[in-house]
Amino acid sequence: MELPVKIWGPFRGISFVFLIMFSTYFGTIFLITPFLPLFFVSPRVGRTATVLLIWFWKVYCVAVYEVLFQTKVKVYGDVPSDKDATLMIMNHRTRLDWLYLFSFQVRHASLKHYTISLKNVLKSLPGIGWAMQIAGFIFLDRKWEEDEANISKCLRVFREVQFKQQRSDIYAEKNNLPKYNYVLHPRTTGFNHFVQEMKKDGLLDHLLDITIAYPRGIPQSELDIFKGNFPEEIHFHVKTFPNSQIPSQVDDLHNWCKDRWSKKEKVLQDFYEKKAFPKSEKELLTNNSLIGSLFLCSWISWTLTELIIVYLLWLYPILWLYVVACTMFYVYVTKYTKGFNILIADAFKV
Repeated sequence: MELPVKIWGPFRGISFVFLIMFSTYFGTIFLITPFLPLFFVSPRVGRTATVLLIWFWKVYCVAVYEVLFQTKVKVYGDVPSDKDATLMIMNHRTRLDWLYLFSFQVRHASLKHYTISLKNVLKSLPGIGWAMQIAGFIFLDRKWEEDEANISKCLRVFREVQFKQQRSDIYAEKNNLPKYNYVLHPRTTGFNHFVQEMKKDGLLDHLLDITIAYPRGIPQSELDIFKGNFPEEIHFHVKTFPNSQIPSQVDDLHNWCKDRWSKKEKVLQDFYEKKAFPKSEKELLTNNSLIGSLFLCSWISWTLTELIIVYLLWLYPILWLYVVACTMFYVYVTKYTKGFNILIADAFKV
């Protein structure tokens, strides 16, 4: 039985990577690209159409890894209405936490409008990087003068549409801070700016402090995906803070965030000792039949879409010229401009 298990893990991992990369690459080219001109004619219509398409892909992504790897999800704490405007902060246990957060979003938040701030280099990934640009994800380049302006511009679009350890230890020693074992010390400059801008634009109803933990198996990097090493369970602990409880001044925000991370360190220390969050924390109920139906619908829809795309490419080889042209177009825009997220913000004239 040992050999089949060793083969089955990488097979599932490679299958997941193939399905996700294939769907994002050709989905971006054939489904999203035709809507790009709309952003410069009617930006709201363009954003509405592309957000809907990308939301359905996010559901498909969750369905693929939860079904392929039989991942169980548990959510504890309290969450606001999914109609509210929220800013989420979360510990960064692995390089894949952003992906696993989809599982929380599809159950107890708004996966449709879920937007991430992430490293600038990721916008160059074929397919998925291009789609994230169009979805309005905020790419940070660790150059605060540029990042500050880009964050403000992207947040104003939301207003318009209404809808690791070692490096952390060095940072702790340099700034006379305690060393953490389960979280990284937060760099609060960007956090402060997000809060202040969202408050100013009336975009902040609640702040969600999310703690993600893995009781069995902690995949660290993209290589673990290829190996099929997905977590057996993902646990989320959520604490909600209304706008009125969030400070506005920079120094107060800095101290508030540091205090939350100190408490998060203690929560995670207890979790990994007991493999569970405190019994006093209630587990939130999930409508599993609704989630299952949503997963099934996304599986069928995306599978049919992918088969149709393959058939059309086989039937009309000239379409490969369109694929090549779109690829060159996306590579050019990504390399020689600030990205579609900023171009779209400019289209909104914000």
